[in-house]
Amino acid sequence: MLMHLLVLAFTILGLSWVVPGFHIRTAGTAIAVAIVFSLLNFFLGWVIRGVLFVPAILTLGLLFAFVPFLVNAVLLWLTDKLMGSFEIESTAGLLISAAVITLVNAAFYAPLFSSALHGNYRYGSPRWV
Repeated sequence: MLMHLLVLAFTILGLSWVVPGFHIRTAGTAIAVAIVFSLLNFFLGWVIRGVLFVPAILTLGLLFAFVPFLVNAVLLWLTDKLMGSFEIESTAGLLISAAVITLVNAAFYAPLFSSALHGNYRYGSPRWV
C-alpha cells in the first residue's frame, strides 16, 4: 500500500511536468494528492463501479475494459475539486492524466494478478482437507 502511494505520487509529479494544464504546487502536494486520491478510491471507488455495472452489462461487457479509466477520471476530478494546491485546467489534461494513472496502476498490479492466475500464491499452495 505504501509502495503504491509512492508510485502514484511519482506519477502525479511526472504528470505535472509533462501534461499541460495539470498543476501541483510542490512535491509534497503530489504525496497529498496521492493520499486523497487513494482515500477517495477506497471510499467512493466501489460506488462508481457499482453505478457503471449495469451500463457495462448493457454493452455486453465492453464497458468493463474502460471502468478503471472512468473511475480514475472521476476520482481525479474530485481530488481536483477538494484540494486547492492541485489543479487540472482542461478536460484533455484530466483524461490524459486518468489514462496514465490507469496504465501505471495496471503495470503495478500486473505481477500480483499474473501470479494469482497461474496458481503461484504468495503464502504457499492451498491445502486440501
